Amino acid sequence: MNVVFYSTSSNVFSGGDVEIKYWPPRSLCLDRLAKKFPGHHFSVVANLPGHFLFDLKSGEINPPANLVTCRATDKVSAEDFAAEVLKENPDIAISATSWSPPFDWMGLKDSIVAEILEKSGVGTVCPSKSTQLICFDKKNTADFLRLNNFPCPPSVYVHHEYFWAERGNREIAVNNYKDFVLSEIQKMRYPVVIKDCVGLSSYGMEVAVSFAQAVHYLKNGRNVSDRLVEEYIDGLHFGTEIYGRNGKYKVMPPLLFSVNRYGITSPKLSVKMGPVVSDDFKIAGLKKMLVELATKIDLNGFAQVDLIFSGGQWFVVEINPRLSGMTETYAASMGMSVFDLMSETAFDSAPGFPEPKFVCNFKLPLLDDGLFEKISSLPWIGYLHQHKNLAAKQEREKGYCEAVAGGFDTAMELVQALDGTKKMFPEIFDGPVWEHILWAKKILNFGD
Repeated sequence: MNVVFYSTSSNVFSGGDVEIKYWPPRSLCLDRLAKKFPGHHFSVVANLPGHFLFDLKSGEINPPANLVTCRATDKVSAEDFAAEVLKENPDIAISATSWSPPFDWMGLKDSIVAEILEKSGVGTVCPSKSTQLICFDKKNTADFLRLNNFPCPPSVYVHHEYFWAERGNREIAVNNYKDFVLSEIQKMRYPVVIKDCVGLSSYGMEVAVSFAQAVHYLKNGRNVSDRLVEEYIDGLHFGTEIYGRNGKYKVMPPLLFSVNRYGITSPKLSVKMGPVVSDDFKIAGLKKMLVELATKIDLNGFAQVDLIFSGGQWFVVEINPRLSGMTETYAASMGMSVFDLMSETAFDSAPGFPEPKFVCNFKLPLLDDGLFEKISSLPWIGYLHQHKNLAAKQEREKGYCEAVAGGFDTAMELVQALDGTKKMFPEIFDGPVWEHILWAKKILNFGD
């Protein structure tokens, strides 16, 4: 069987200015996959940077795999990109959808490509266009959750164009839509979280502690798009992933997310730790609910779900039908690579993965080559990913490094590994990240 992993992109790629490194290298993971399934031929077709798929140096795939064909393409239309995939004569094509600021919309193009491939007789593992539209727009997600009786935060949608309808319309004396929306927002329980409806992760998210503050933000000149004003639920933040298709799904036990001082997850600081399996968190009920959710959206492939546990109840916050940092975390917790995970999901519509072992996903400052090699050589580091923009002027744009430690049978072993890493490399663990690790460890009673 010919299997193709593919991924499109909508963003400008700056070529030689971007360096992407993984441990284990993507080439090694692909070659291991080819040896694991000698009866299959694997290939990769992607727009650069090919997040999750390629190591990159000087704008080139480096190092290349020996047993798997990897091709970067500059084709941007769905039709042209699909034609590139078809050159590999695939029997099945698996979308490795990723994300990139400012919009979390890569899956929309990948689903169009899948539709074209299916018309050519190729089987696909990719969420459909209808699934993508439910999840891409946060208003659509909120409407879907409420319509299907999934617990979710109460929210009010603010249509930006209607909110400012008086602009350019001198005959409008009173904006009735604005008055209506603000009257609904005034009734909400505060604080509230104000989100860009099509934004990525927590970027651009604001917390308003009063009605006056919410009004000030919505009327601010920086607010230039549709918004979802959502009641903040005071509870613990978690995430999980769902794998499967054809109505058969595997829900992973959740991981705890640390939050920033505003009570929301921070892409640059948040720590993920788990798995959480205690009966105190009603995991069986959560899994049942998420299997129903995956069935309702007709999931075909992979989805990441953000959750809050409050007052003994689970609330669904977001659904992201794509790969995520959690995918690599779960893969590492099971001794797999992301390619293994995608392949197993494609080959078995109800993947029977082993239960994940104890892991912690945390952020590090950018590492030089020597330090990257030293940390990746630690036996408890299952995954290391560094994305560096050599041309960036501002510190926040220079990149990030993400690590996954663990794969242990006990939480105590995980805690000991994290403590040992901090002692060996105190200079990179000082500050907020270590505080987030200690907080997560305390909440989960790990090491006690």
